Amino acid sequence: MARRLAEQGIAVDIYTRCHGQGGPQVAEIGPRTRLIHVQAGPCAPVAKGDLPGLLPDFLGGVLRYASAGDGRPHRHSPYDVVHSHYWLSGWVGSRAKQIWGAPHVASFHTLGKVKNSVLPPGDPPEPHLRLAGEQHVVSRADRILAPTPAEADHLVRLYGADPGRIRVIPPGVDRELFAPRPKDQARARLHLSTARLLLFVGRLQPFKGPDVAIRAVAEAVAMSPEVMRDVMLAVVGGPTGQDHDHDEVARLMELAASIGVSDRVVFFPPQPHDRLADLYSAAEAVLVPSRSESFGLVALEAEACATPVIAAAAGGLRYVVVDGETGFLVEGHDPRDYAARILRILADPGLATRLSAGAQRHATRFSWDATADDVRSVYRELVGRDTRSR
Repeated sequence: MARRLAEQGIAVDIYTRCHGQGGPQVAEIGPRTRLIHVQAGPCAPVAKGDLPGLLPDFLGGVLRYASAGDGRPHRHSPYDVVHSHYWLSGWVGSRAKQIWGAPHVASFHTLGKVKNSVLPPGDPPEPHLRLAGEQHVVSRADRILAPTPAEADHLVRLYGADPGRIRVIPPGVDRELFAPRPKDQARARLHLSTARLLLFVGRLQPFKGPDVAIRAVAEAVAMSPEVMRDVMLAVVGGPTGQDHDHDEVARLMELAASIGVSDRVVFFPPQPHDRLADLYSAAEAVLVPSRSESFGLVALEAEACATPVIAAAAGGLRYVVVDGETGFLVEGHDPRDYAARILRILADPGLATRLSAGAQRHATRFSWDATADDVRSVYRELVGRDTRSR
């Protein structure tokens, strides 16, 4: 989105916490677009629960860098707009607004109260600190961007957000990168040329439902071993930071072994986008059994690669997946229901072809150009059309 905004004449500085050594503090990632690494805590991954304690240092790093352009602190804001993503960055954005007087736009991407309402058994709830932080950002942001009408409704009902300050702007998909590739070539590059592939992509945590995907494969094998004779499931992703005391991959491998499908499940660590496009294109279907999704970018990327999606009828997935046209929406998380949809696609080449065409067609509705246009219009609401004096 930053690159698209830059093409429209809006310079963007992206601030993030440094995560590793060896990279420059400031990286030019395109015309008018910079990625600025701020030291807050170690330049290494830290547990998610430790991030709130690093926010004051992060804010200080942002303020110092932003004021260094002319060698002295700014009397006025160095930026026309501050746009934060997620509640942690929202805390920084709220304070930057106070200090600089610049309007603050907030995007959350996930909401703690929504996650807590659909927790799988045994998954710990989001902490009160997060819920209070989200409430703080909601009450003070000048505009809040929601990816779907469902999230806009959650912001109003669960957080008391002012509907007049919410704008619904879905994210886009890079259709040059995520585009159909010849299935046989994609399989060969993945060394899976002799198998038909089902795919799960996402963080390996119960909320995302990788266990549902594995159980669905086992159920499909039990229902129709002939249809499933050459089918494998690729699970792509890793656990969230250092929050897990156990190895989530090992737990899922043990699950696959206990239900008799260990020889059908292969695990990949998180993949770069180009290799993800190969995985999507190689797959017969992508499984997205999340308990909730603010939007469902994995589903959209798969559709852009002309791959049908079998997804939970939850949150933003209802807007990304069109039931019976781009794949299937499943009510609930019963693996047997997902297995039934898997078998329908695998056993009916005509249906698979129709869903594939529908998925690719539907994905053309989403582009980063359109997203950037809509975001720019929100910025202009806040600062006016003429910003030459700023």
